[in-house]
Amino acid sequence: MIPRYESTLAHLKASGAVPLEDQEVIAFATWLRIQKIPFTHVANERVASVQYKKKLKAMGTSAGFPDMMIFLPSGLVCVEMKRAKKSLSRVSNEQEDWIGTINCYDYAKAKVCYGAGEAIDFIKSEMKRG
Repeated sequence: MIPRYESTLAHLKASGAVPLEDQEVIAFATWLRIQKIPFTHVANERVASVQYKKKLKAMGTSAGFPDMMIFLPSGLVCVEMKRAKKSLSRVSNEQEDWIGTINCYDYAKAKVCYGAGEAIDFIKSEMKRG
């Protein structure tokens, strides 16, 4: 039996039912702005020439660094954003290494979040902690 198109992952992607990572980041950034929480997005995913990428690396750009840096009274919080459906995302070794490194410091916390909702919940829990 052939599954109905409406129940396939291809349909979910095409209909926007599973937002892309950049859409999740935008939703999270919008929430942070509304809450007046200072943050910045780390633009490691840019498309650039090989020469410019070499220049960025020489300037300190590091593969796998989390997408978002959020500044809370309790300390620095970093979020590596992924799509809400875990099977559509992959955490690289470099990303895992950065998360582990950041979590070694008392003043910082980092986590891979699957979707804006999980990232918002993470920030709320960190705000309660501080």
